[in-house]
Amino acid sequence: MAACTLVVVVVNVDGSLVQHPLTCLGSFNREEEGWRRDNDWVWRRDGEEDEEIIWMMGEEEKKKGNSFLVNLEERTGGGIFTCHSLDRTLLKKTTVLVKHLDEQKRILEGSTRAGYMKCSTRNYQGEFHCSWKFTTERVGTIMSVRVARGLSDAENISCSVDVSGQQWTCSSSSGQSDIMCSVNSSGLGVSCVDRQYCPYAEETDRITLTIYMRTNYLLEEYSQRFYLSEIVKPDKVSIKKVNSSTIEWRYPVSWNSPISYFPLSFQVKEIKGRERKNGCTFDSPVTKVHTTKSSQWSVKAKVMVCVRAQDALCDSPWSDWTEYRHNKVGNKRGRQEKKKKKFVSQ
Repeated sequence: MAACTLVVVVVNVDGSLVQHPLTCLGSFNREEEGWRRDNDWVWRRDGEEDEEIIWMMGEEEKKKGNSFLVNLEERTGGGIFTCHSLDRTLLKKTTVLVKHLDEQKRILEGSTRAGYMKCSTRNYQGEFHCSWKFTTERVGTIMSVRVARGLSDAENISCSVDVSGQQWTCSSSSGQSDIMCSVNSSGLGVSCVDRQYCPYAEETDRITLTIYMRTNYLLEEYSQRFYLSEIVKPDKVSIKKVNSSTIEWRYPVSWNSPISYFPLSFQVKEIKGRERKNGCTFDSPVTKVHTTKSSQWSVKAKVMVCVRAQDALCDSPWSDWTEYRHNKVGNKRGRQEKKKKKFVSQ
């Protein structure tokens, strides 16, 4: 017995009625003669309809014949359609997905202007991560991932997935793109590595990442384009005390070396008084932010110092703040001596 053919068909709709033909045996030919009957199209091959083929959707028999026309409108009409011989032997299974072009009703949070995915990388090693959030109304799953460098490679890219359905590899015929992506177990992101990337060479083409998100029989497409230099966000710096009046910080361990080739700039802000309880992320009109390339800073007592880093050569995102709270050791010892004397006198 011949193996059943499995097919996935994606049909673009814009709100109006779209009719898409499916064929069981052979391929569809638009020059074949057709006529309307009972709000459906019946396609004839060689002047006759094949009555020995049955089309079904689930357990419901839809019609007989080699061809079947699926009606799609708005976000409806998709499903799994199967064709069988008269003895109910499965010949072909076709999954029809609707790809709606409406930008107002999306499964992911965001907008066309702000984007639907947030992408970042912690250094220039060729790795990057993109994440998203689902709306409260719907949750979907990734059906396909396509990623390439440059628009020309994006058009000629070939992508494959492993047996788990989570690991995607995309390569171009030119050999310029070779990017592997893994879908996170949460389904809320992908982690990728550009295996052709060189951290010491200038990026000439942006990365184009496209994900196809499926919910039921609805398919949505999301794309993001970027240079790694546009999304690089260093890890937090580490701060240590040098002496009673000076602190210093180090480059993140994950950052590229040598530092002379991959320099960082730093922002420092000092927070005093009650505002310290709000943390580093709180912005106050009286708090000044200083920019420096130095890795040392003079501090005063009862002052919280916040430091963050950015690639000195690109206007990319800043790292998260690192917090340092400075207290004079002498004052602390003085308070301890007062408590000790008070206890002895009692």
